[in-house]
Amino acid sequence: MPIKENIDDTFLKDNIAAYDAVAKSLLSRKIFLARILKRCVREFADCTIDDIMEKYIEDKVEIGKVPIAPDKTNAVKKIDGDNVEYKTLTEGETTFDIRFTAYAPTTGEPIKLIINIEAQRKVKPGYSLIKRAIFHGSRLMSSEYNVEFVEPNFDDIKKVISIWICFASPKKDISSIMEYSFAEKSVVENIPLAREDFDLIQVSMVYVGKDSALIEDELLKLLHLVFRAKLNAAEKKDKLKTDYGIEMDNEALKEVNVMCNLGEGLVEETWEEAREETWKEAKAEMTANMLRENASLDFISRVTSLPVDQITAIGKMRGLL
Repeated sequence: MPIKENIDDTFLKDNIAAYDAVAKSLLSRKIFLARILKRCVREFADCTIDDIMEKYIEDKVEIGKVPIAPDKTNAVKKIDGDNVEYKTLTEGETTFDIRFTAYAPTTGEPIKLIINIEAQRKVKPGYSLIKRAIFHGSRLMSSEYNVEFVEPNFDDIKKVISIWICFASPKKDISSIMEYSFAEKSVVENIPLAREDFDLIQVSMVYVGKDSALIEDELLKLLHLVFRAKLNAAEKKDKLKTDYGIEMDNEALKEVNVMCNLGEGLVEETWEEAREETWKEAKAEMTANMLRENASLDFISRVTSLPVDQITAIGKMRGLL
């Protein structure tokens, strides 16, 4: 039986670059960055969205420009986030998706934070995603050498935060925000240090699940609306304004429209579900063919790994039993 090509490899290769570029561009807008910081970074928990946008996030945001490889991160100067160049699948080297600086409010001088946000379609890319995220955080910190600090001025090291926005979830329907960071633990005698001396790397994994009805968190609801809800661009624009007070300009609306046109087909779990459905149909056709050849139910079960009752149901539905 011919395999359906509703969501095939060719389609993915042709559209992944556009999907990723638009996702990065949308996430790099301050209206979204501010909400991500407020929910995921404790230093901004008590700030208003407007203050985070207007006072604490620097105007320049680097999008897909800073190499991750050692000895190259420091070589790239900041660029204006409005000058977005869309990358193809085979073009260039691996870069941070979004990198920017924010200043967290304190009782004294604001604390400078170096923040990386990654847009991730796959939660099962063939390796541990959290290990890659920790590597990104480590590279952010090591890139501070001779930029933010020089030896022996280690007190000038800035906290780095890597936040991964995953448009899928390990549990498919369930959305989640997980945080990983250094913690102090007393093993023998308790001699505590100031938190700011060791709380220097934070990795947050934000998983946007499929089922919006199960989401209660406001940030997760927002991300689901923008990246996963099966609504057209106009409907998303209305809900963004009504539910979150977010006004979309024409450029942002065009980007949302691209996301809607590409659909959920590029999200890992949707692709897997489509492949699984195609494979089920192929097994059903194989079963029917063997029934036509009078193969025994046990033999068909061994070949297809289908239970006998399911084989019987297929046979009856097709008038073969």
